Amino acid sequence: MQSRETLQSNYNTNSLARKPEDRSLIDRALHRQRLTKRIGRALESSAFACEDPEALAVADMICEGARGENIFIATDMHDADGVCFDGLGSLTRCGSRLDPAYMKACSARARRRAREALDRCKPQAGEHLRFLTLTMPPFNADFVQKLDLLDAALVLLKKRAWFKNHVRGAVIGTEFTVREYGNHYHVHAHMLVWSKWVVWWKLGDQWSESLESAAAKFDIHLDFGTEHNRAVVDVRLVTAKGRGKGTISLEDAIQETCKYTVKGSDFEKVPQAELPAVERALYRRRMVETYGECNSQKGTAVEKAPYLDKTGTTDGADTLAQPLRKVGARMIRAGKRDLWLEYLSAKYAARRAWRKKQLAARYPLAVFRFLNGEVLYGVAVQVEKAFNTA
Repeated sequence: MQSRETLQSNYNTNSLARKPEDRSLIDRALHRQRLTKRIGRALESSAFACEDPEALAVADMICEGARGENIFIATDMHDADGVCFDGLGSLTRCGSRLDPAYMKACSARARRRAREALDRCKPQAGEHLRFLTLTMPPFNADFVQKLDLLDAALVLLKKRAWFKNHVRGAVIGTEFTVREYGNHYHVHAHMLVWSKWVVWWKLGDQWSESLESAAAKFDIHLDFGTEHNRAVVDVRLVTAKGRGKGTISLEDAIQETCKYTVKGSDFEKVPQAELPAVERALYRRRMVETYGECNSQKGTAVEKAPYLDKTGTTDGADTLAQPLRKVGARMIRAGKRDLWLEYLSAKYAARRAWRKKQLAARYPLAVFRFLNGEVLYGVAVQVEKAFNTA
């Protein structure tokens, strides 16, 4: 990885393009590279210890995404409205939730889905948009068990008569944080709901009963540990600017619901032995799900096709293609990891070449600077450089 001074000297070699005005972009790109490497190496160590070929293949894919030729800083990009902006990104993403670049892309896609879903449900008299947070009490279990319990409790809550009578449409996201350095996973859910007036203690009762019913199926005892002997919940009214007690802005509420399943830095706190299980539990998991009229189009409820994330498949155009991680696992299991690493490197090099062409065409006025010192120009800038050279 190059030093910040080396990166700066690389940027100064381009006289035609505007330099990034925000120095934090450089710091963020370097931080993404360092974080991606640390997560990949931690998963690699855990995979070796657990003798898990698939986790080892994923670790190799994550580390491949941390290469300097994969992470870029862009200037003079323009959106559909012609607004100029700078940014950073990665040419390839491996499809694992442990990959910071992939999590960023998932979050952006989830925010778009959330806005579309909320627009499909039009408020009726007495209804407002509200932001709910539903937590679980601490108990001794691994991450997968806690995630399964949360999912089961949410299913039960959505089936309750009280919830159906009060909530007409919702967007639901889950999140977890790691506390006390791996000794406790704090798993909770966020909901953006079109609803009637929601009394917080009544919501607490309904959620607590759903948790207890789900816990009984898993033979888990829950101790809420609160004065009211209920799970902790929070209800906020969504307003335009989010000013005032008990309110939150729409943008902040969407960000909270869709920002990430887990912070990248929290993955470093997960006990190493549990890291492969956490990765598998989050693999291809939806960032958000919709409920009620938010899961409908033109007023008619439709059954959504199962979501298939094709990132990291051997052929992104083929829904039946075998995921790249499965190919790697098979090769590693056969004792051919060196061959797998060569195959992976060639596969990602081809993807990067294709993505460069795509970016240059999509942002013709932009300049992309990579952490290895390489510079890519948009097609319009390429023409300008060729003309000036001639």
